[in-house]
Amino acid sequence: MSSLATRQVVADGVPLITMLEGGDGQPVARQPLEPGSTLAISRFAWIRREGGAVIAETSLGPHAVVLEDPRAQTLLLAFAAPRRLDADLAEQSRLPLETALEVAAVLREASLLIDGEQAVAEEQPPLAAWEFHDLLFHARSRPGRHRGPSGGTFRFLDRLAPTPALPPERWPETVALERPNFEQLERDDPPLARVQSVRRSIRHYGDDPIGMAQLSEFLFRVGRVEDYWETPIPGPQPNSIACVAKPYPSAGSLYELELYAAVLACDGLEPGLYHYEAAAHRLARVSPVTVELEGLLSQGAARMGTAASSMQVMIVITARFARLAWKYEAIAYELVLKHVGALLQTMYLVSTAMGLAPCAIGAGDSDLFARASGIAYYEESAVGEFALGSRGSAGAPAR
Repeated sequence: MSSLATRQVVADGVPLITMLEGGDGQPVARQPLEPGSTLAISRFAWIRREGGAVIAETSLGPHAVVLEDPRAQTLLLAFAAPRRLDADLAEQSRLPLETALEVAAVLREASLLIDGEQAVAEEQPPLAAWEFHDLLFHARSRPGRHRGPSGGTFRFLDRLAPTPALPPERWPETVALERPNFEQLERDDPPLARVQSVRRSIRHYGDDPIGMAQLSEFLFRVGRVEDYWETPIPGPQPNSIACVAKPYPSAGSLYELELYAAVLACDGLEPGLYHYEAAAHRLARVSPVTVELEGLLSQGAARMGTAASSMQVMIVITARFARLAWKYEAIAYELVLKHVGALLQTMYLVSTAMGLAPCAIGAGDSDLFARASGIAYYEESAVGEFALGSRGSAGAPAR
C-alpha cells in the first residue's frame, strides 16, 4: 500500500486502526464520539484483503482504513446492527471505552460507521436508488473516491504478456460466409437519419427465418476486422501491443469483445452455437443445440417477453477482459460496458438498415454461457445479448 496515513489510533504501542489518505487528497474533519452513541455499519461498506492488510472501505467517500488489530475488526463487526457504543461493547472488543470511541470515530469519519440520521438517509432519495454493487462500481471506476491509479497505466507490462488481438482458433469446424458488396450497400442503404428515426426493438418475427446471407452481412457490418497493426508502448524497453480496427469504437483499439451466434432458426445454417471469427469472416461451430444452449435461448426469450420456440438467432457478446486490463487500470470493466453499448447501437442501426428485427436483451447468464461454450468464466465471459430475426408484421414494435 502506497497511500499515506492521515490518522492512527494506538493502544499500548500497538496500532489499532489507520486511516489512509483519500483519493481526492482532501483532509477529513475529526468528529469525536460521545459514550452511548448509536452506530451501524453503512450498507455501502466492505472489507477485503490488500497484500497482507485488512482494508475497510466504502463507496460513500474516498478514505479507506487499515484494520491493523483484531480488536478494531471486532469493534467494527459489532455494529452489523445499530447499537450503542458503551462500556459493555468496548469490553467485548477488549478495548478501554476511550480507545473504542477513538477507533469508532475514525470509522465514522471514513463513512464506514453511520449514525441514526445517516442510516435514514441511506434509505431515502437519492441514496435509496443505489444498490451496493452499483455505487461501488461507479465510485471505483472513476477517479476521486479511491486511492489507486486510473487509466492507461500498462500495469502488467513487466508481469504478463499482452493478450493477442485475435482469440485462438479453438473449433476446427468452420462455415465460410459471403462478404457483402460494400459499393452496393453504400448505394442502396437508407440514409442514417431515417435509420435512426425508425429504429425499434422488435420481438416478433416473420414466418420465414432469417437467412444465412443476412446473418453473414450483419456480422460483417458490425464485427469484421478491418485492419491490424502493432502500437509501440513508451518505456525503457521496446514493447508493443497488437491493435485492430472494427466498425464500432474501442478504447486503445484493443477490441476485447467477441461475438457468438446462438442459432435456433436460420435458413442455410444448422442450429447450434457458433463463434464469429472476425478476421476470416467465418463461423466456427462451437456445439450443436445442447441443454445449455436451449437454456440461453429460453432466458433470452423470457427477458424479451416472447416464446423460446420463436427465437431465431441470439448474438452473445463476450469480453476477453485481460485484453483491456493489461493496459487499463480501475476502468477496464467500465470500458467493457461502454464498448457493449457502442456495439449494441451499431447492431441496431445495421439490422434496421437491413430490414431485420433487432432487440437488445437486458441481461444474461454468464455461467450458463461458460457451460454452453466450454470457455472459462474468467477468461472470456458473456457481457451482452442481442436477439435477431426476420421482420414480420405481427406485434407492435417498441422503442
